[in-house]
Amino acid sequence: MIKKYYTFIVMLLSFIVVFSTLGCQTTPSKQTHLPGKIVSASFPKMMIGDSWVIREFSKKGVVTRSRTIIETKPDGSFMEEVTDDKGTTLNAYYNNKYQCIVSIDVEKGNAVKIPKPPAKRLEFPLFVGKKWNDEFDAWKRGNIRHFINEYVVDKYETINTKAGAFKAFKIIRLGSIPKKSWKGKEEYWYSPEAKRIVRSIPDWRYGSELLSYKLALADKTPKIEKPKIIIKGERVKIGIIEFQSLNEEAKKDNLGKIVSEMLTTSFVNSESFKIIEREQLQKVVQEFQLSQSGIIDTSYAKQIGKIAGADAIVTGSVTKIGNDLRLDARIIDVESGIILTAEKSVGKVDLKSIGMMTDQIVANLVNKFYENRK
Repeated sequence: MIKKYYTFIVMLLSFIVVFSTLGCQTTPSKQTHLPGKIVSASFPKMMIGDSWVIREFSKKGVVTRSRTIIETKPDGSFMEEVTDDKGTTLNAYYNNKYQCIVSIDVEKGNAVKIPKPPAKRLEFPLFVGKKWNDEFDAWKRGNIRHFINEYVVDKYETINTKAGAFKAFKIIRLGSIPKKSWKGKEEYWYSPEAKRIVRSIPDWRYGSELLSYKLALADKTPKIEKPKIIIKGERVKIGIIEFQSLNEEAKKDNLGKIVSEMLTTSFVNSESFKIIEREQLQKVVQEFQLSQSGIIDTSYAKQIGKIAGADAIVTGSVTKIGNDLRLDARIIDVESGIILTAEKSVGKVDLKSIGMMTDQIVANLVNKFYENRK
């Protein structure tokens, strides 16, 4: 009898434990994903024709700007045409980290001042809790001010704008200017659906809001025809030195650096050479106590190339006259110091034209270089 009673008690306790466990399981566990089943947002694929209309406001008033993607690159970088209701048109070039690195006033043909190094308002992939920081110099009332910023993705939520409601990542930026004892806070929302920051609310009276947008239905990215040269064996390793600006107009707009950056992208896309990292080449240049601009002498190129481990050095010059631009590029053999091949191109001073010029120069340089090596 006692044994049966004991067995019954054990079974009863077992059932209690089981049902307690099941009861606990009916309570939802803490979600590990974000609302809308979005865990993170990757760098967006921009398409030619994507466009946005954004209202921006500041102490100076309200400006409405239209932004349209007019060119994309295989590495994800892109160029947009920016027009405002004041009659200004800019061509803005973004790298594949969504940083604006060059902005050119189309009518005046000169570069517009932007933060240096480029501000890092977005860092992909985005997810709640992510943190990053940046520092840059910006111009205000003719003076340079050094900003130090901290960013954090605060939450993923719905934000209402004139363009509609969006699921978006809310990002908080805490900025400061140490020398001015200034501190500020900005809240802004990035929508993966719109591929854009759709709203910004800073506490220093500047901000923006998306009014409307339209995304292209098909990818109109032009296919880049790669050089039809069969490269046998190991690809040649090259270093690209910043181009020299030959006149004051080119120097003022920093065109030597702009052309060098775009030329590097074209060389990478050609997949015809091994490219030495710019930072590595910069360290070598600094050993000579020289700036990268203006180094076109073959003897310097030969020495720098040997130290950097390059087989050849690419360098050249930029000349600007009005809205016209001339690019001269050459490949110098490190071993002999001989110019192996050279190319030139003439076009307009806007990012689209410069991009086409650098693509064409690289295609011709590659073809001549490997034809001569046969």
